[in-house]
Amino acid sequence: MKLLILSLPGAAGWGGSEELWAEVARVALAAGHQVWITPRVDHGGPGTTRVHALVSAGAVVVPRETGDGVRRDPPPAVPATARAIARGADVILLSAGGSVRELLHPDVRELVAASRPTPLFLTVQLVGERDLLSDAERLRASWLLREAAGVILPAERSHRVLERVLAAPVPRVSVVPSPIRSDLTGVVPWPRASTARFACVGRLNPAQKGQDALLEALADRRWRDRDWRLSFIGTGIGRDYLQNLALHYGLTDRVVFSDFQESMAEVWSQHELLIVPSREEGMPIVIMEAAYCGRPCLVTDVGDNATFVDHGESGFVAHSDRLRSLSAALEDAWHQRAEWPEMGRRAHLRFCQWRDPQPGRTVLALMSGRR
Repeated sequence: MKLLILSLPGAAGWGGSEELWAEVARVALAAGHQVWITPRVDHGGPGTTRVHALVSAGAVVVPRETGDGVRRDPPPAVPATARAIARGADVILLSAGGSVRELLHPDVRELVAASRPTPLFLTVQLVGERDLLSDAERLRASWLLREAAGVILPAERSHRVLERVLAAPVPRVSVVPSPIRSDLTGVVPWPRASTARFACVGRLNPAQKGQDALLEALADRRWRDRDWRLSFIGTGIGRDYLQNLALHYGLTDRVVFSDFQESMAEVWSQHELLIVPSREEGMPIVIMEAAYCGRPCLVTDVGDNATFVDHGESGFVAHSDRLRSLSAALEDAWHQRAEWPEMGRRAHLRFCQWRDPQPGRTVLALMSGRR
């Protein structure tokens, strides 16, 4: 099989959608298929290592360049070389890492129309809870999703929200969350420390991830005399703002910023509770990894965040990112701190029952017509 994978350039950096298509490519190469990939530029981030590994396994990178080799700014959604390869491909996978809006680029519509009858599959990593499309955008998106041989979403909630956004059914949907890191082996021993250690893992983008709301909640006077520390682990455009906000709230002695960490086992050897105060999500990898490592999670009820987080049983759920809701969940968590290890154990067991251990193989089977 000849497989072309295009990661659309709308979102920044390397995220869950990239982890999924990279795993699909790895599994396809291991099965003897030919694979072409057009990744988003990651500028030396974690994606660089992943792409190099795929190239070593036989993948061919199709860069976003014009015909004479001069890079355009912004880059084309679908390079001319990729369009040529698509005409000889057996299946095409388009990955939208940011939102369904990435699929509305004229390059994408042209590719979909020109690739018939080659099966074309779409992944949409994030369907915004508050997203509203214009009438023209809804019509274009609905047409494209109907043309697709399959639509792969990371969360059940994403399917329901997408149909609400489009005011139309979205057929041939499969829910396949992204893979967690292959080096994780299970429950990580509980840290030996008296200070409560929170971790907020993910891209530093408050508009989506809500880290600003978390700092506001922790600035409440009730938290002044409590023994806790918070680590923001990740990179992103919001770092300076969040550092200034921590200074504004007088939390600089409690809050530390760490860049992307390759070893999540090491992160969870030092932290007890994952906090995900997001305003919109699909199914975050960080929640799945924390649960697998035996850590309870405090999450907002967006996307499938609360899939295996039962409030007071395996973690804590804030109804929204609003201050009152987030503060109430944090209060509940603090007063049940003695139960966190047992909650983490329950989260681990529930995740292991729920997870797809080979999401790349699942997607490849869908594209091959074997599921």
